[in-house]
Amino acid sequence: EEKKEGEEEEKKEGEEEEKKEGEEEKKEEEKPKKKKVKKTKTVEKEKKKVHKKILTVKTYHVGRVKPYSAVTMEESKAKLAELARKDRERIMLEEARNKVESYIYQIKNKLIDDEENVGKVTTEEQRSALSTMAEEAEDWMYDDGYNAGLATMEDKYVELSTPAEKVWFRVTELTARPEAIKSLEKKMKKIEDLMAKWETTMDWIPAEDREGVLTKLEGVKATLAEKVKAQEETDPSEDPVLLSAEIPKLLDEVKTLVTKLSKTPKPKPVVKEEKNDTKAEEDAKEGEEKADDTAATEEEKKEGGDDESSKEEEAGEGDDEL
Repeated sequence: EEKKEGEEEEKKEGEEEEKKEGEEEKKEEEKPKKKKVKKTKTVEKEKKKVHKKILTVKTYHVGRVKPYSAVTMEESKAKLAELARKDRERIMLEEARNKVESYIYQIKNKLIDDEENVGKVTTEEQRSALSTMAEEAEDWMYDDGYNAGLATMEDKYVELSTPAEKVWFRVTELTARPEAIKSLEKKMKKIEDLMAKWETTMDWIPAEDREGVLTKLEGVKATLAEKVKAQEETDPSEDPVLLSAEIPKLLDEVKTLVTKLSKTPKPKPVVKEEKNDTKAEEDAKEGEEKADDTAATEEEKKEGGDDESSKEEEAGEGDDEL
């Protein structure tokens, strides 16, 4: 038993010593570690020295290929500009040649396809001249005109188109002129109806202004009739006197006037105070009655004042007697 007790005591002492050692180790671990200080060395850099030296450079070119000089550059630009000009002239010449050739075929086709209308505005001599001119121009195109320049081609087109365009214009006016006249007459009828309508819908517009519009319309009608008569008397193979483009302009002044009148504002209604005779008589009677009442009240006041004064006198006398 004594041995057991001794062994237990030794174990306890050993455990206590181990605990103490463990605690000491923990304390040592918990202590902050010292930071290592890095040592730095300062090194001075060597300064660089710059040495400058002027060099002389000589240029030379080997072979046939050499750079352009100012003179050579100008010569090259002039050559390129001349080539570009010739290209433009060539293109313009081709366009002018095609234009002349196509117009020749247009004259021939028009004289055949639209023979009826062309016959109405031309004479036999004019049609024959156009046909001959087109045939001669076609022969010229494949003869002298084959090597013709731009200016010559442009002159040839003017020579062909000037008489032909006059004929085509007269053909166009055959249908355009009656249509323009019909359209103008419709517009004039609308303006007349509008003036009649304004008598009720816009009665604040003076009748004189509406009549002025109608008067101008009559002037337009007279002018149109004169021009139509002059055109009828003119030979169809000559230049027309009345053009379809001029007909609508005859109504410009009237349209301006109508537009101006349509913007006339409606006047504001004026409120008038009207009194009946009976009401005036009643007001007059009421005024007389009021005047009589005021006069009566003033008289009563005066009488009342006299009574009071007499009463005061009597009272004074009574006091004296007392």
